[in-house]
Amino acid sequence: MENDKKGVIQISDEVISVIAAAAAREIDGVAKLVPLNVSIFGKKSAGKTKGVELEIKDGVVSANVNIMAHYNCKVRDVAQKVQDNIKNQIETMTGLNVGTVNVVVADIDFQKEPAEKAE
Repeated sequence: MENDKKGVIQISDEVISVIAAAAAREIDGVAKLVPLNVSIFGKKSAGKTKGVELEIKDGVVSANVNIMAHYNCKVRDVAQKVQDNIKNQIETMTGLNVGTVNVVVADIDFQKEPAEKAE
């Protein structure tokens, strides 16, 4: 939350989750996001978009993202690009600092033709 002479600016946790999800899906090699089975941060995590879980503490965002990668991609490279893109997009669009982005490659998509990227 930012307070200036004009008023307060607040960005909802859900918006930050949506930014993270969109940033992950932008990366070639990501088939889709996969729902998180277990809350990694515990009960009071912030935004919870399908496949993304956030914790925002002292103005620093930590994100957990589950993805399905396309078969035959370089999984490690894809995961690193997802990390970088999420960090960059959240920081650029919100001005918040990103501490960690944990990416779990939870599944592989074996389809011959990549389907349209969907959540």
